Amino acid sequence: MNQNIQQKIDQYKKAAQTSLGSNPKPVRSKSVRVDSLAQVIRSQKDAENFMAELNSIVKRAR
Repeated sequence: MNQNIQQKIDQYKKAAQTSLGSNPKPVRSKSVRVDSLAQVIRSQKDAENFMAELNSIVKRAR
């Protein structure tokens, strides 16, 4: 490989390492999505009722 190109690659690698700052780990953002289903189903009993209704709808559609 051309020596000039290799020097540029090394230069960019060094610049990338020094620009990480004090916290190199990315911060994950939490998705704040309001889901109507999540608002309705708050307990095991709610989930069981929902699944029973959904299964009934699927059976009737067949």
